[in-house]
Amino acid sequence: MSSLWAILNGGQSSRFGSPKYLALSNGESFFDLAAKRTSDASNAGDRIVLSGGPIVDSPFDVVEDSAKYAGPLAGLHALLQVATNAQNDVLFIQPIDMPVLQSRHLRLLRDRVVHSNGILVAESQLSKDRHWVLAAVHCSRYEEVITHIEKETYGSMKNLWSACACEFLAFPDEFLVNVNYPEQVS
Repeated sequence: MSSLWAILNGGQSSRFGSPKYLALSNGESFFDLAAKRTSDASNAGDRIVLSGGPIVDSPFDVVEDSAKYAGPLAGLHALLQVATNAQNDVLFIQPIDMPVLQSRHLRLLRDRVVHSNGILVAESQLSKDRHWVLAAVHCSRYEEVITHIEKETYGSMKNLWSACACEFLAFPDEFLVNVNYPEQVS
């Protein structure tokens, strides 16, 4: 099985006020934390990429967002094209602004999606808050997701995944914090 692991680094970080990948959590940048957990969760032969923006001195290739779409859907469309062309079995998407997420959570996502042949989205255990960007897509669903994005009727990841009848995988709430404001960083 080959996987494409994507770290979403796009966006303007307007609420945050500066590029999130440079933000520090416990002395490590969001980029370094995401790169480390993704490397730990991936297998030999897997590919890790950044979506939506370059980072100086990054060991990963950058996949530019599809120009026709906006927001996370632009990144997802481009990533699905790359995964399809490379014949990756699974595409994993994670936002860069989840600094406390752990590699073990990514491995759980990997193990579950391989056996489900579907689309999995992270969900908080207690609050049932769905984290629509932390997701995994099995290759059997790539074409369906691309078609939905190209219809341009789904303006958000939430609407897209709902239309695709995704499944949810519960994670402990404390690991799924999206950092949108500087005061949220520890």
